[in-house]
Amino acid sequence: MINTSFEQRTERRNRLIGLLRSETYWKTSDLREQLGISQRTLMRELAELKRAGYPIESERGRGGGIRLNGRWGVDRLQLSHHEVVELILSLAIMESLQSPLLTSNLKAIKQKLFQAFPQEQRSAVSNIRKRIMIGSNAGENIVSRYIAPEHALSECIAEAFLEQSCLEIDYQSDSGDHTTRVIEAQYILLNWPIWYITAWDHLRKSPRMFRIDRIKSARIVNGYFQLKPIEVFIGIYTPYYKSI
Repeated sequence: MINTSFEQRTERRNRLIGLLRSETYWKTSDLREQLGISQRTLMRELAELKRAGYPIESERGRGGGIRLNGRWGVDRLQLSHHEVVELILSLAIMESLQSPLLTSNLKAIKQKLFQAFPQEQRSAVSNIRKRIMIGSNAGENIVSRYIAPEHALSECIAEAFLEQSCLEIDYQSDSGDHTTRVIEAQYILLNWPIWYITAWDHLRKSPRMFRIDRIKSARIVNGYFQLKPIEVFIGIYTPYYKSI
């Protein structure tokens, strides 16, 4: 009975928060009707939300009501491991572009989101961030010949990178030669808008760099890889790259 009552109160509070976020203002009578509760219960719930830090304001008079104002977060937002990485990466990329508009708070936002994740997830994301390197923008000559890879191909490469799975690729070199090889996507590098994979190449048994738009096909194959010391790849990427 106690557990059922607690679950009901939790459900009711989550519904109340959702309602407050969905509209600019709410009349107390409308909130009571939506939740099926008394005025006294509604006032108690609103008071408890205020004590919990929710910026709830009330305005009397015609046109007034209850509203959730100021700064409020994304409570109960559930993200997958891949979604967390993509979100942090997107913010880091925007930050690195140093746009003069709408980017002044990106660093703070990125840090707040990072701290909001569970410790286990923070550790995993932190380890992946060390493997993602950002450099300068690509030159006009390179960009003019760049063709963005198809979504399915990009997803396959991203999965192999995140899961540390071996990847078989059909690669076209700058001279037009095609080779099929199995690689370990140890690091990825960005010279906006072009991505590169710094990999351990099973064919050459040495580190190699592959431009993603030159990968014509890719598939995940059996086998996982262990990260090699970064010193193995020092000569592959230039010093001006920095991890996100």
